[in-house]
Amino acid sequence: MADILFWSDLRQCLDSVLVEQQMMSICDYMKTSIAVNTYLKEAKAKTAVEEVQLWVVAYVNGHLAVIARRMLKLEHGPPLIAAYVAQWQYFAQASQAMSGCLGQTVGIGMREAMVQAWYTTVFRRIAASMAAAMVALVDGARKDGGVDDPQLLSNLSCVLADLRPTHAPELPRGELLGVYFAWYLEPYVWAAVRHVDSCTSHLRTPGSTREYIRLVTRLIDDEERRAVAYLRPESVESLRCVLAQRFVAGSLAAIHAEAELMLATDDEDLRSVFCLLRRVPADRVAMQPLCDVFRAYVTQHTLAAMPSLAELNPNDASVSSLAFARNAVDWLIAELNHLRAMTTRCFDDDPRFSNSLVAGLREALNSKDFMGSGHPQLEAPRLLAGYFGLLLQTDSALALELAAAHPTGFENAVESRAREALQLCELVNGKDKLTYHYRSLLARRLVTDSSSSVDLERTVVAMLTPLTGIDSTNRINDMIEDMNLSHTLFADYRPSVSSGSLDVSVKVLRENLWYGNLSSELSRTMIVPRQVSAACEEFIEMYKSRYNSAPGKGRKLQWLWAYSKATIQLYFPHSVGRVAQTGYTIVVNTYQLAILALFTDASCLGSAAQQLTPAEISLHIKLRPAAVKSELAVLARAGILVSNKSNDAIMMNSSFNSRRLRIDISGIKRMRQETVAETTKIDSYVDSERYLQIQSAVMTEMKRRLSIHHTKLLNFVTTRLERVFPVERPVFKRVIGVLITDRYIRQKEGDFNIYEYIA
Repeated sequence: MADILFWSDLRQCLDSVLVEQQMMSICDYMKTSIAVNTYLKEAKAKTAVEEVQLWVVAYVNGHLAVIARRMLKLEHGPPLIAAYVAQWQYFAQASQAMSGCLGQTVGIGMREAMVQAWYTTVFRRIAASMAAAMVALVDGARKDGGVDDPQLLSNLSCVLADLRPTHAPELPRGELLGVYFAWYLEPYVWAAVRHVDSCTSHLRTPGSTREYIRLVTRLIDDEERRAVAYLRPESVESLRCVLAQRFVAGSLAAIHAEAELMLATDDEDLRSVFCLLRRVPADRVAMQPLCDVFRAYVTQHTLAAMPSLAELNPNDASVSSLAFARNAVDWLIAELNHLRAMTTRCFDDDPRFSNSLVAGLREALNSKDFMGSGHPQLEAPRLLAGYFGLLLQTDSALALELAAAHPTGFENAVESRAREALQLCELVNGKDKLTYHYRSLLARRLVTDSSSSVDLERTVVAMLTPLTGIDSTNRINDMIEDMNLSHTLFADYRPSVSSGSLDVSVKVLRENLWYGNLSSELSRTMIVPRQVSAACEEFIEMYKSRYNSAPGKGRKLQWLWAYSKATIQLYFPHSVGRVAQTGYTIVVNTYQLAILALFTDASCLGSAAQQLTPAEISLHIKLRPAAVKSELAVLARAGILVSNKSNDAIMMNSSFNSRRLRIDISGIKRMRQETVAETTKIDSYVDSERYLQIQSAVMTEMKRRLSIHHTKLLNFVTTRLERVFPVERPVFKRVIGVLITDRYIRQKEGDFNIYEYIA
């Protein structure tokens, strides 16, 4: 009977706390509380404290279940939120009062147990119901056209801001996330998936890929914007991954194929493809095929769209002309800028696509199909060297245009153009070949006094150094310095020139620096006119007095007549008017000067010749017949010499007449560019130099390692020299074979793939 009275008193005590309609006064509450505590102390032996706690929790759960059922009948939104917050605040106070009512014996931990009961019974039910309702509202907004209701967003922000009332105590994270993931996030995500699936199902057919890409991109963008407001920040990525995996990863093959077509037309939808693929988890699998497609497109497009030689230089289709180099390099620079802009616009400058662009353009520049010809003068290194030559050549059309457009900033304009060309130089494999061609053209500019500026020459060489290596550009700098020393030497010589001598200008160059860049085989034995010979002897005497201290020793001079020229005054018997008094000023090369001297200077043959055959001219001036024939053709085209058709003899044209008082027929300008034979010779020289560099790299590593596998040795040599030129396997094998034959290395017995160094 006592136990029954105890439970009755306990229920009455708890009802007074929990049920608002039955709340007692303070005095009644205190009396009941004292009675319950007294009874608990007396009943300690008969009734376990744990039993009381379990009974209290069960009682509270039953009471809360009634509250939850009543609240769920309210309208979702502000009414339910207000009731939830009010009930929570009352229950928080009631749980504290109940804990005090039960006293220390039962009340310890009771408040925490009651709060847990609240979360289990009320919070989960209310939150789950409200979350499901909000998911339904969001899904309804999707189906109505994707425009979100501002009131819906407001309600959702109130209800699902961390899934707890604004003024409520902090909720247990386990309860919070459990409700969020089970009743809100997962239904929300699958509702989004169903919506996108229903909108795109009709486009999953061949021929509809582009429309599918556009629609999926728009729908996923809408879902991501909506998720920022409706989901936790960390859940937005989960939604993005699910949508991408469902609607992008499953259609990769079709998307990549469509992207290849978009590249050909530079379609704006290409960015949509990139944005879609970027959403796929571990997007390397999805993005790498697109990078490969882009790389192949760059290579094929560059090779196909590259203008032909005739298109680049319609006025002169000769490959010995540098005019097409400017047009070709300008086109390549414009194409590179276009492709980079495309990478920025469509791929957000993603490093993977930037690398694909570089790789594709490098493959095109180094392809055998570059410019549609295998001609050596159409190779990328030759074109780039020619472009630098035009930039730095004072009278080239490119330099003149830059000077006219930038009268006060010519050097800056040249440097800017050079930097643009350097972008292409970085992509060329044969940087050593580029250096040799550049050096050959530099030699011609310096010798013919056609360089715009020594400072500009040094600036461009400094730009090339990081690409080609300091060893490659040291010789170029030495050539420039050697020319400066030559100017200093001649400045010291001028005051000592006798008054009767010709007005001459001499350049003294060191053969070891300029060898291979200037041709001298045509000029070693030629006989020059007496006046020129006397001036040369005078200079030689001065030079010997300075540098040759003992007879038969010291430096020797060798004249390069092929790169020399003279300005002469010619008078013709039948000239009339002012020209009869002043004559014509004609610029000729040394070969032409020697030929004309036979007809005008009595000291050459004892008397001025009236007419001579080409064979006689060749014999008198000791010049090869082919060279004589070439120069006679130039003089004949100018009208200075004429041919006697009866005996093929050559004579002066006494009736020569021209509107121009100064005529340049020297052909020195033609010497500023490489001939086809010279280009082929440079290529052969480069091949021999590459062979020696590979051999040196092999021996360096063999001395260090003493024994090494063939593959490792090949990788070492390739890595060491790849910045300058690509190491070809046949050349590498030939080097190894020669070193084995010459007994510098040997193959290991039992394993021929391992090489051993022979000390």
